[in-house]
Amino acid sequence: MAALKNQRFHIVNLGCAKNLVEGEHLAGLLQAAGWTPEPDPAAAQLLLVNTCGFIEPAVNEALDAALELGLTKQPGQTLAVVGCLVGRYGKKLALNLPEVDIFIAPGELNRLLEHLASPPAGRIAMASPRGIFGAEHPRALSTGPGWAYLRVADGCPHHCAFCTIPAIRGRLRSRPLADVKAEAQRLAAAGVRELNLVAQDLTCYGQDLPDRPDLAALLQALAQVEGVAWLRALYLHPDFVDEALIRVMAALPKVLPYFDLPLQHVADPVLRAMRRQRSGAELRALINKVRELAPGAVLRSTLLVGHPGEGPAEFAELMEFVREARLDHLGVFAFSPEPGTRSARLPAPPAEEAQERRERIMARQQALSRETLAGLVGRELPILVLGPHPESELLWWGRLERQAPEVDGQVIITEGAAAPGAVATCRITASHDYDLEAALLP
Repeated sequence: MAALKNQRFHIVNLGCAKNLVEGEHLAGLLQAAGWTPEPDPAAAQLLLVNTCGFIEPAVNEALDAALELGLTKQPGQTLAVVGCLVGRYGKKLALNLPEVDIFIAPGELNRLLEHLASPPAGRIAMASPRGIFGAEHPRALSTGPGWAYLRVADGCPHHCAFCTIPAIRGRLRSRPLADVKAEAQRLAAAGVRELNLVAQDLTCYGQDLPDRPDLAALLQALAQVEGVAWLRALYLHPDFVDEALIRVMAALPKVLPYFDLPLQHVADPVLRAMRRQRSGAELRALINKVRELAPGAVLRSTLLVGHPGEGPAEFAELMEFVREARLDHLGVFAFSPEPGTRSARLPAPPAEEAQERRERIMARQQALSRETLAGLVGRELPILVLGPHPESELLWWGRLERQAPEVDGQVIITEGAAAPGAVATCRITASHDYDLEAALLP
């Protein structure tokens, strides 16, 4: 590996938070081996595209990024495409992207340095068995001061009809609880105050481990980590959230009362077509139970419109649910028929109609969000100060407990000062559709 030292790498991270964590580990491995990050691809010896391959738009984005770098690649540069796109399409990529030098599937990412030193046969490294990054692997944080994602598992045991993740990522592989806690302690020692737990489905955590620790046990262990102020659990499959978990999340002071429940739909014909377990009535009851046991809880969800089984009546039921449930945060996606999934073989509404339905729900949610945020004006609330705003150094920004990173809006800080990464107190001074303005208090 000595010949590879003192070289530069340029990395493009695409997709979800879990991908970002893997990208941070890739950067950490390279830097530990003597490589230097380089923002300009033309000045780097290694060009690394860390891809998503979940749905067609993500596939296209990943291909575009690889092709763009491939067009400008110079002699002496190595172009590596890694991650979910490779896991989904495998050898087909090697046949269709001759400008790429190395393809590495998700389960082989922790062997990046080996594959760079000795390229795999056929230019592609597929995982067998599948690996997962742990506390022993270097990691170069890219999220800024005060917060980080903490990935606790990979893979998924569910078989939702519309989803490609089990085929791409394979079976559930949980990290041992002690390993997760060790990384949390290391992050806290580096100044991280907010840990955002991520996995394909956090509710399945530990089911594959010998001692079978569950998410509640993991949260209880992480709540003991000194220096961590906020713990946020992202993606709780609603079919497997029970009263015991809700009570634990409500009881632990460091665990934010933030419930990320990807419902996808509430009409029973659609839920059955999706191969979800709970009925619409049971999902409504779950939301009521969360609000009963965790007063003041923040609820986020995602919906999938245009899925097979969704006719006008089912969509009308979904629209009414959005009005009644008054979720704090909501993401809506139009169905994309992905090859190899059960849903892709079923008749579905036209894509244009699905997109129009998405826009209608988002318009309704926008109005609800505006009303909710207006009710926060004048309140004094904890805020994680993130520092200068990425779009203007004249402004600072932060997030409230109710705002997950990247998806839930932000707080523009108009007055006061605090160290980036600190948890301070602010007074909300103005509200918008999704964002807030605030003044930091002394």
